[in-house]
Amino acid sequence: MKKKTKAIFLISFLIIFALGAGAILGAVTWIIQDSPDITDYKGSSEATMIYDAEGELLTKLFKENRVYVPLERIPEDLKNAIIAIEDTKFYVHHGIDFWGIGRAMINNIIKGDLTDQGASTITQQLARNAFLSLDKTYLRKIQEVYLAIQFERLYTKSEILEMYLNEIFLGHSAYGVETASLQYFGKSVEDLTLAESALIAGLPQSPNNYSPLRNPELAIKRRNVVLDRMYELDYITEAERDQAKNAELNLDTAEEEEKENIAHYFILYVRDQLIDRFGASLVYNGGLKVHTTLDPKMQRLAETTIRNKIKNGFIPSFQSRGSQNLQPQLSLVSLDVNSGAVRAMVGGRGTDQFNRAYQAVRQPGSAFKPFVYSTALIEGGYTTGTIINDLPMLASDSNKGDKLSIWPRNYGDRYRGLINVNTALTNSVNVAAVKLIKDVGVKSVIDFTEKLGISTFTKSDGHSDHYSLALGGLNRGVTPIEMAAAYSVFANKGIYTEPHAITKVYDKHENLIYEAEPKSKMVMSQADSYLIKSMLKSVVDNGTGRRAQMDRDVGGKTGTTNDYTDAWFVGFTSQIATSVWIGEDTRRSMEYDVKTVGSGEAAQIWGDYMRAAVKDMPIINFQMPDNIIEVDVDPYTGLLSNEYSPRIDVLPYKKGTEPTEKESLHGPVETIRVDRQSGLLATADCPADQIEERHYIRKSGIRIGPAQKSFREVNSAKDSEDLVKGTYTIAAGEPVQQIDQEYGIPKMQRNGDPRYETKPTRSCNIHSGGGSSIPFLNNDSQSESESEPDSGGGSESESEEEEDESPFNSIFDIFGND
Repeated sequence: MKKKTKAIFLISFLIIFALGAGAILGAVTWIIQDSPDITDYKGSSEATMIYDAEGELLTKLFKENRVYVPLERIPEDLKNAIIAIEDTKFYVHHGIDFWGIGRAMINNIIKGDLTDQGASTITQQLARNAFLSLDKTYLRKIQEVYLAIQFERLYTKSEILEMYLNEIFLGHSAYGVETASLQYFGKSVEDLTLAESALIAGLPQSPNNYSPLRNPELAIKRRNVVLDRMYELDYITEAERDQAKNAELNLDTAEEEEKENIAHYFILYVRDQLIDRFGASLVYNGGLKVHTTLDPKMQRLAETTIRNKIKNGFIPSFQSRGSQNLQPQLSLVSLDVNSGAVRAMVGGRGTDQFNRAYQAVRQPGSAFKPFVYSTALIEGGYTTGTIINDLPMLASDSNKGDKLSIWPRNYGDRYRGLINVNTALTNSVNVAAVKLIKDVGVKSVIDFTEKLGISTFTKSDGHSDHYSLALGGLNRGVTPIEMAAAYSVFANKGIYTEPHAITKVYDKHENLIYEAEPKSKMVMSQADSYLIKSMLKSVVDNGTGRRAQMDRDVGGKTGTTNDYTDAWFVGFTSQIATSVWIGEDTRRSMEYDVKTVGSGEAAQIWGDYMRAAVKDMPIINFQMPDNIIEVDVDPYTGLLSNEYSPRIDVLPYKKGTEPTEKESLHGPVETIRVDRQSGLLATADCPADQIEERHYIRKSGIRIGPAQKSFREVNSAKDSEDLVKGTYTIAAGEPVQQIDQEYGIPKMQRNGDPRYETKPTRSCNIHSGGGSSIPFLNNDSQSESESEPDSGGGSESESEEEEDESPFNSIFDIFGND
């Protein structure tokens, strides 16, 4: 019986032992199978480094802020310090320190805390940090031990140490010794001193507690512990230890903090392009080295200029309903006109994620007009001296009473009469721009503008009667970066170059994986580009862009939309093109109690920034091509001037298109006293305050300026503010046209030429005794609507903008929302 009992006991023991051993073996097998494969491990994620055009680090993009460095670049002091404090037997064990684990388990049992593991070798720490969670459990410990053995089997000690030094978390956002060195000391790891190396080596045990930024005293104590341990192991001498223990921290984090605040919107732009090309995973984990086009000096100037304008109230600050950001917002983009490289970018007045420099699509106002003029020069047979009649046109062919109106209207309802193309663009004349687009066609303008890189047109923009396009009335709008690129064509001899911000990208192994090859194409001849460039120079020299003047040739154009919702100045030198845009995100008017923001503010910002940005660049003025000549022309006929021409415009022409005939309009002038009320020759009976001197060309009898005429609609069916009204200002020597007294429309001869006022031949008799009736007056007089300006007439407005979009307000009012 006893033998049977013993047999049963033995069998039971063996069964239990087998089941237990099987369970343990199964659990260990499951843990091992659940452990990651480290066969092809090449290190954890690395930060992508973004550099400016000078090769200086601009910022880093990362999931974990890590910069990988090879072991040979890491100082011996740092390697020895890590081994001394973290794993003394690193070079002799096979991944696991069994004696250390035994001591740790006994200590844990004594403490009553079975989860307080301790005694991890460098190899175990690498396995844990690279692949496992930080949970303190025995299951995780078994996986850690298994992976450590695998690391030792697959990699050399030097490879393991290199991986560890690049993997370990060292406080704040720093992973790896290179990032920690930059974060705490502002220099690369290879330049660390013994004291600095010991401080970094002391961090892995408790990075946040021993951080020199958070607890400098604890950091120094921990550093000194590391130094003492290095001395005990004969890594350093006593003198070296003592000198290092007496060293100050010498932290240097200012440069890193400063760089984080520079070029926020440019970095967003680069980031988005990188993600589009390589994907988010590689960008945030792949350790890319990205070289960009950013000029740090120009970027700082751009940000400083805008910041100062906001600080001193030049740009107001309001918290608009529906927006979390201060308004108005603004953007600035600078491009190298030759290469298309983005040199500076500001996409807003904060640090939000919406980059207005390339994501905001806004109405360009009159900044669009140069594209219309360019099309007219290239395809319409126009020259800089072609004459345009700047007087009102009917908005439609309707003659049904209150529906009769004029369109477009010039800014301030001012009209100049006979002007050449150069003067029209210089003063941003709306009537001229619309007459040009009517002549050359909407499609031609859109086709040419798309060649300049504007990509935001819609199908509705292309309707054949969408003439408000000439005034910047687009369905969607344009982006600041595309406007800068388009204007670059004028500066770059007619060549369009695609804007780009990234020059080269290297992978983590220094292999070149991308190099910019921006597309370039000739979109207009050098001669045509010079003609538009010359006219845009006139805008800055004599027109609406005066605030952008500097010590070199500058071309540019203002733009303000209806109700002041958008304000622009886009301009260029021979080297740099820059666009400045201001507007509220919600497209509200920028008419504030303190001031109204328009293109004058945009031009002022542009000028202040660009004068500083190009100060050290060589002065390269606009070069006239060989096939361009300058000609003295009469501004009212477009022909060669004669000795009687009252004013001479010196304008550039392509050879073969210049006028060859002398003008015959002007000749000797006679001055006659005329009664203003009757328009007839004044007599002794006419009141002195009714008499004015008028000037006539003796041969033809045509009246010439200076003069001024007003017109105003008489229509009781309209509100007073809706009535047509305006002023026709005639410059000195300009022939005075007959106009409709209500609508200002010029009266025309059968051949299509304007009808001019001529010299009266009869004497006034309405002021002589008897009060006789007024004699018949022909259409040569405009008796009650004329007055001679105090300043001699013909003076051009000092306004920063002469634009006014279509009275239809948007193309949807014309064509319907399709």
